[in-house]
Amino acid sequence: MSKVQYTIRNVPEQVDRVIRKRAKATGKSFNQTVVDLLVLQTFGTLKPKIDKNFGWLYGKNTLDENFDDAMEELSQVDEALWQ
Repeated sequence: MSKVQYTIRNVPEQVDRVIRKRAKATGKSFNQTVVDLLVLQTFGTLKPKIDKNFGWLYGKNTLDENFDDAMEELSQVDEALWQ
């Protein structure tokens, strides 16, 4: 997994204090604490199983059961319109 860097501005002082307090209490760096909080808030766990198809975000099998039939019907050429 590639790593991305962020620059975050205008963080409220209260939020900064809580993050720094948590970092000190856990013995982790400030950066790792922020990353952990982002991961936890995003996935609900610190150890997410990443689905590269984004099933975790949209749910699996989100297509309507009639999707393929509808797409086939929409793909039909109406010859009368092309004369």
